[in-house]
Amino acid sequence: MTDPFAPQAFAGQGVLVTGAAGGMGAETARAFAAHGATILLADRDHAVHATAAAIGQHATILDVADPASVTAAFATADDILPRLDAVISCAAIITAKGLTEMDQAHWRRVLDINLTGTFLVIQAAAARMRAARSGSIVCIASDAGVRGGGGLIADAAYAASKAGVLSLVKSVARELAGQGVRINALNPGPSDTPMHRGISDELKARIAAGLPMGRMGRPEDMAAAILFLCSPAASFVYGAALDVDGGSMFR
Repeated sequence: MTDPFAPQAFAGQGVLVTGAAGGMGAETARAFAAHGATILLADRDHAVHATAAAIGQHATILDVADPASVTAAFATADDILPRLDAVISCAAIITAKGLTEMDQAHWRRVLDINLTGTFLVIQAAAARMRAARSGSIVCIASDAGVRGGGGLIADAAYAASKAGVLSLVKSVARELAGQGVRINALNPGPSDTPMHRGISDELKARIAAGLPMGRMGRPEDMAAAILFLCSPAASFVYGAALDVDGGSMFR
């Protein structure tokens, strides 16, 4: 069985990573590149071009909530990548508004990006992978999608969107069964990424102290799990949600 962490484990493979300008998406792209893959980094943040250039890879602008933008990004992937072996759906926003402070515009924005955006990315990826009867899709959900939000760093809209991602992955897995395409989800716990740049060091320390592992997650923790899920070592992992959360589910 191929070691997913061997230097050339993904040589010759094409990978599209959304939300790749920084944080988990950027680290995932770096990890795939370090193991031989050709990557298209996609993000609505134009910083994605610098992130891609730093690892000698390709970039495109993508707003996952815009169907036309998703179509254009996958057309770019068709042109640039040798083939589409893996799609990693990382693009998301995290918000922390109280229930009574939350208006419908806020609710819709979070679900449009986190849930509808994930749906559009899966839909475009699945169309290509079904035709090739090969490929792996990994969608980033969250422990908040299981435990609920309303806490220090994730509100009800965010939690609902990530619960939707988990159900979406299960549903797509049923539909794609037997067609050569695998889809799985990843449930990160509280993580020290750019999404949480507004959180004070004091609050981060409080969150870390409440986790059994005694620290917040890091982008490289998530990237390693994603490499595993996209590798032959995970060939029998299907429709699953892998918790990479430092034990946050036990809090």
